[in-house]
Amino acid sequence: MNASDATAAAGASVDIDFTMDSGAGDIQGWSLGVCHPADLTANSISDGAGAANSTSTVKSGSPADFIETSIYAEGWTQGVVICFTGCAVLASGSSDFLMATTTYDVDSAATPGTYPLDYCSTLGSPPVSTVVVIGGASTTPTQNSGSVEVLDIPDPTFSYTASSETVNYSPDDGSASFSVDVSAAEVDNSALGTPFPNTTQGFSMGLAHDNTLLEPTSVTFVGPVAALDGGAGPGFAETSIYADGWTAGVVYSFIGAETITFNTGGDAIIEAQYSAVAGALTGDEDGATTNLNWSGGLGSPNVSNVMVVAGNSYPAQLNDATITLEAVSVTPFLRSDANADSRTDVADAVWMLSDLFLGGPHTDCNGANDANNDGVYDTADPVFVINYQFLDGTMPSAPFPDCGIAANQQPIDCLAYPSCN
Repeated sequence: MNASDATAAAGASVDIDFTMDSGAGDIQGWSLGVCHPADLTANSISDGAGAANSTSTVKSGSPADFIETSIYAEGWTQGVVICFTGCAVLASGSSDFLMATTTYDVDSAATPGTYPLDYCSTLGSPPVSTVVVIGGASTTPTQNSGSVEVLDIPDPTFSYTASSETVNYSPDDGSASFSVDVSAAEVDNSALGTPFPNTTQGFSMGLAHDNTLLEPTSVTFVGPVAALDGGAGPGFAETSIYADGWTAGVVYSFIGAETITFNTGGDAIIEAQYSAVAGALTGDEDGATTNLNWSGGLGSPNVSNVMVVAGNSYPAQLNDATITLEAVSVTPFLRSDANADSRTDVADAVWMLSDLFLGGPHTDCNGANDANNDGVYDTADPVFVINYQFLDGTMPSAPFPDCGIAANQQPIDCLAYPSCN
């Protein structure tokens, strides 16, 4: 007699097959008991469910004449007589004969480990012996135990990543501004038994910086967070900017109507804008390197870096960012301020349309004209300005709302821009 092995998580159910290989001699019937530890419960027992080589078909395609099973706290028993008149037997030399399939429930508090399923002769009153009947006599079979391995299944795992950036600045005034993309991803632990992907209900995070060198100017939700509720955004969304970092907390929906599933590659959920602290880089020809570090010590009370699934919070894996500040001789500008009057308004859209189509005046700074930061100055830029000004559209990318240097800016990107001097 054999028992199969299986793996399961705590709280799950699993099926175990109990089979028999017959030796020399036709088998007329059998009885058996199977004992298990307290963290397992025998929930149901099937006699083969119509399998061609099973208790349910052993009598010329029909079930045995007598099949009796009993379930106890410590295990279960089975007694079988194939045919009371000797009309059918399990022929000698049969293999992989399915006596029963038992469904076991694993206790939700079961600790990881291997739980044995042993043939035994101690269950019932009187106890049921584990024997086979050959020629009217009982024979004790070889008994091969099975097991249920309860897995140590990890919790859902998420990661937060802040993008590393290389930022150019002019040593003449030390001004620099840039944006950092913050993305969230889920680690695929399905091979370890963890459900994947998981629907998240909200998150919180905090990202710190060197306040002698950098200062955040805005923190904006983007991507799937901004798209919640048909673009209206999450039910609760709060950002706070501090001298040494910023925090964000989000609940997608207070009634659970909105969820987000993150892929393994990551989805951008926040755009954070930064500027160099005034004077910190003025006259610095060497450049600098600094880090943006995830922190659980920002805010009062402190804001944790966690993702919420099914009402439970899971700490995120944290990937910091490196910001490389490089000194270059470039001209600072204000994005979307095409007419160079130190502000962004409807006049800039009019200026762009006049420049593009009516031969109007031209500002020799492609960075300022490229309002949507797609690398091209065209009709989309005045449309972008109008959407931002009047239709709650996306805010222009850095440098904005103050003059500064764009990330990776080259001298040709802005040849002249007097309003930022």
